[in-house]
Amino acid sequence: MYSALLIILVILFLAVAFSLQNSEPIKVNFFSTFEISLVVLLLTTLAGGVILSLLASLPSFIRKSRLIAQQQKTIAKLEQTVAEQKPLPVNHEAS
Repeated sequence: MYSALLIILVILFLAVAFSLQNSEPIKVNFFSTFEISLVVLLLTTLAGGVILSLLASLPSFIRKSRLIAQQQKTIAKLEQTVAEQKPLPVNHEAS
């Protein structure tokens, strides 16, 4: 618990230090020219990359969740079949 809090505080400290050191405005030419803070541009680019990677992994996630659901249904059917089976009679031969 304390290690997670410490890691979060270190990341927060680094983010604030990064923001303070990269706050100068820069000119961006993208369909038009506008000025934006460097840290805003970098964080926006990072967020865009995270969103694109999540979208790229979405089909695989959906495929896996469908496969898991199908396998769970198969397991439930097999368990029901096993529960319905009558136990085999045991022959007790007298010696």
